[in-house]
Amino acid sequence: YYWEQSERHIEAYLAEKRAEHHVYQALRRDNRTNQAERFQNALSELERQTNKSVKFRVYQAVLEVHLGFVTNDYTEVAKTCRGMIEYLKDKKGAYLSHNWSFHKNLGIAQLLLENFRVAAKSFERAAQYTSAKSFNYHLLGFYQTLNALHAADYPTAYELYRQNRRCRFPTLRLQFAIIEAYLCFLSHTGHLHIDRIFRLGKYLNETIKAQADKQGDNINIIIAELLILLARDRGKFIDRIEAVQHYSYRYLRGDDTRRAYWFIKILCLLPKVNFHPAALERRAKTYIDKLATHPIASGENFAIEIIPFDRLLQIILQQLQQRVA
Repeated sequence: YYWEQSERHIEAYLAEKRAEHHVYQALRRDNRTNQAERFQNALSELERQTNKSVKFRVYQAVLEVHLGFVTNDYTEVAKTCRGMIEYLKDKKGAYLSHNWSFHKNLGIAQLLLENFRVAAKSFERAAQYTSAKSFNYHLLGFYQTLNALHAADYPTAYELYRQNRRCRFPTLRLQFAIIEAYLCFLSHTGHLHIDRIFRLGKYLNETIKAQADKQGDNINIIIAELLILLARDRGKFIDRIEAVQHYSYRYLRGDDTRRAYWFIKILCLLPKVNFHPAALERRAKTYIDKLATHPIASGENFAIEIIPFDRLLQIILQQLQQRVA
């Protein structure tokens, strides 16, 4: 009897380890393999396992969430996260990190579905599984700020920024430095009142290391710089735009940065139309239509859009129209 029981325990343990192996193999970055195919194959491997323990369910859900994000099926992501949150309720706190993860991913899915209130509540629930000084807590602060900015709730975004800007984690401090630049642009356009003086030179010095990366955060850094120059000094904006145009043509040609490429192309047209809103809409119609017909996708690193490019463009056009009037 004891031998048979030991065998069952060993088989269950090995099944969990095989499942864990498939998960980590799927999560490894490998540019040679299609992401969706990788996650789907890993899920198929998990289905062959005989063990259906709690860990197995968690591993399976993790893969389903990642598959949903890379295929832009956010409704399915939300469904999986809700199911796992309910499933883990009676597991006596043994899976706190996974509870945090599923609440966080539910919030991201709802953000991408533009259910901003639901997303905010999901992030708040996720915060219950972290301590106030942890990396995960401030990461949630970043997503909460992003959610408020996407919802056009700029005062809430500014308050969240103030709560998190001094966190001790360099990667997150960089994100909040970039967010501060966007908030400054909103203050120039009259959408927000802030109690800080924004210094562009200091901002560029703080983000200088990230500028070495030609994609990722560097895209945000450049766009925020252009927005500040557009609001403060059109002459410097014109001086900067030629280098940015060359940068976008060289580094933003992939599917994951296409929306950033189209938005920068629109900004590059501003000097050519003498900053006239009607002329810009006419000359940039192709890129404006592309932004409208290709919504933000998690596969394109949605965090690049601190404020959705569509809304940023409308804010810019409103400001240009006021100056023409």
